[in-house]
Amino acid sequence: MASSEGSDSRTNSLTNRSSSSAPTDDDIRPQELKGWLMKRTKISRKWKKQWFLLKSTILLYGNSPEDACKQIPLTNSEISESMVDKKLHAFSIKSKENGRTFYIQADSDTSQNEWMQAICFAKAAGQTGENSAACVVQ
Repeated sequence: MASSEGSDSRTNSLTNRSSSSAPTDDDIRPQELKGWLMKRTKISRKWKKQWFLLKSTILLYGNSPEDACKQIPLTNSEISESMVDKKLHAFSIKSKENGRTFYIQADSDTSQNEWMQAICFAKAAGQTGENSAACVVQ
């Protein structure tokens, strides 16, 4: 593993934030967020450090920034806090597209809230017409 992993709390970055206190429709657009998070593996259910990239309405992850090619479907997904494996700062993304639930852990409450909010906004931005919905983080 790369030696840069020790600076996890400093690698998460959020861009395209509006400077005004009250967002307008023009301010609410997908944001880019990237950084190291822990993800529970599907088969062994062990926790593994993964690089995540939320770009526009796509959430990608992988073993490194160069390898982030696996995708978590956000369309019609449910995002909520989770107490899986008694992990602090954990949340889940339940995909209705493939029926899978992804468990992710951030390193702090602040990071968890940033990721959950950004994912929720990305999900909402990807829905249009009759399928559009307000962003609700559970």
